[in-house]
Amino acid sequence: MAIAGTLAGLLSSFVVSPIELVKIRMQAQNKSASKKNDDDHDDSDISSQVYSNDFECAKYLIKHEGWRALFCHGLGITIIREIPSFAFYFVAYGLLARSSFAVQLGNHAAPLVFGALAGWAMWIPTYPADIVKTLVQVQDSKNKMMGPMQITAKLYRSGGVKAFFDGLEPKLVRAAVKHAATFWYQWVSVVMGDDRQKQDAESMPISLRTSPLPCRGKTDTILLRYRH
Repeated sequence: MAIAGTLAGLLSSFVVSPIELVKIRMQAQNKSASKKNDDDHDDSDISSQVYSNDFECAKYLIKHEGWRALFCHGLGITIIREIPSFAFYFVAYGLLARSSFAVQLGNHAAPLVFGALAGWAMWIPTYPADIVKTLVQVQDSKNKMMGPMQITAKLYRSGGVKAFFDGLEPKLVRAAVKHAATFWYQWVSVVMGDDRQKQDAESMPISLRTSPLPCRGKTDTILLRYRH
């Protein structure tokens, strides 16, 4: 599970990084006015450009910072966040699903509870990296930028460890709802798929359900499972 999560996090980083770069730039334009007088933030970190939509923002990024900036600006710190994030996510849900709590909660509640807990396991350890990633990507790559280590040191000096968990609570609420719904939907899909296979098997003639199949594979197992 850890290996699967690691690979998933690595591959997803190349898609997530440019999408979140655009999202962060869009969010930054709405906060630029209130941050101008904030001593903890440099004016160069907040773009003065105003975008009407995501596509305009991406177009501006490509034109003024280049394709490389769109796909590579903040990619390293995104990978640092995504790999452990997905590893914790996969491992946490796998361990919970195999625990005695799965039997106690039952099939209906277990996906909801375990999905929420897996979402928390995904975000709590990696949230500091997410904070640093946001501050890296909000910077214009054409200007002099601070690297992840410089941003980390600046955050620690300004607010200590607490600064790396600013805004964590709403993120946990969203993660719990999102991942609980994800695993519950997956469970419902499996149940509906099993019911459909059972109905298909029961609708077949008895001769087909009881006679040996030329290739004993998954289909044969399903038919035998629902024969009685």
